[in-house]
Amino acid sequence: MPGQFLTLLGASGSGKTTTLRLIAGLETPTSGTLHFAGRDITDVPPTHRDMRMVFQDFALFPNLSVYDNVAFGLRLRIARRRLAKHEIDPRVRRYLDLVHLGEHVAKMPHQLSGGQKQRVALARALATEPEVVLFDEPLGSLDASLRKAMQVELKRMHRELGRTFVYVTHDQDEALTMSDRIAVMQNSRLLQVGTPEDVYLRPSCAAVARFIGAANILGCTIESVDAHGVQVRLGGGSAVRAATSEPGLGAGTSVRLMMRAEHFVFDRTGAGEQTSWLSGRVAERLFLGRSVEYQVVLDGSEETISVLDQGGGPPALPRDGRLEFGIRWADARLLKD
Repeated sequence: MPGQFLTLLGASGSGKTTTLRLIAGLETPTSGTLHFAGRDITDVPPTHRDMRMVFQDFALFPNLSVYDNVAFGLRLRIARRRLAKHEIDPRVRRYLDLVHLGEHVAKMPHQLSGGQKQRVALARALATEPEVVLFDEPLGSLDASLRKAMQVELKRMHRELGRTFVYVTHDQDEALTMSDRIAVMQNSRLLQVGTPEDVYLRPSCAAVARFIGAANILGCTIESVDAHGVQVRLGGGSAVRAATSEPGLGAGTSVRLMMRAEHFVFDRTGAGEQTSWLSGRVAERLFLGRSVEYQVVLDGSEETISVLDQGGGPPALPRDGRLEFGIRWADARLLKD
């Protein structure tokens, strides 16, 4: 939909950048057609598509100042009689202010940090006021703290401008943080398109669940189905109940069960009745700062799952310690392969 922040998310080689370049007109499809705003743009050249791209490598002109880099595309529009000369200065300054670079107009690219260069590239793309802005992993070369700050800035700018952003990344945190909708790709196929909450909490298949977040996916067999959900039996003999099931599945069917690492609970008293309980041996304990991750070998099984303790669990457990934990029925989900 117009005005949304859509992220194409997938591993390297999944087809994200190729899809973005097809949208931009930098690649030609071998089959099919491309439609934008209700019209076929398959054969429309890039210069006639109301779109601009922001690349990972900034692509700034090294011999031009910050001001002139941003003004470059606007001056081309004067030559094509699509913009008046007096409109350039206020527009350049507006977008440099938007990316917090209003005091750096005279600087050259080599005088800027990586984050500042990326902001100049963004201002240059926005200054022509395109209907769609395309981003090809623009934060990939930035360090972690700067990347996080730029995610917040991009989200703010999208909200203020109300334009359509199409963003490519392999970073699930970026996608979850910034997007209105996420399109998960694998092997040049769309696996799922939905809100961040949809793809994280309600993945359409095991491939989506594995790619987004810390998901434990276990093979199991359906033991019983009733009006309240489904009960499955894990390989080691433990039973887990899920609140929902795929339609048409009956007892004896082999399925996959997803349990997010952060959804486990440790206190039986406050867990409520709709909780399945598991136990196992701690194979590894990983201190993550705000949380502790336990790698647990389930009792009666060789399956190892990740269990995240975000402060409500037992005292720190050593390797080979025993851990009991529960999963609420609503948080356990059955998945397609």
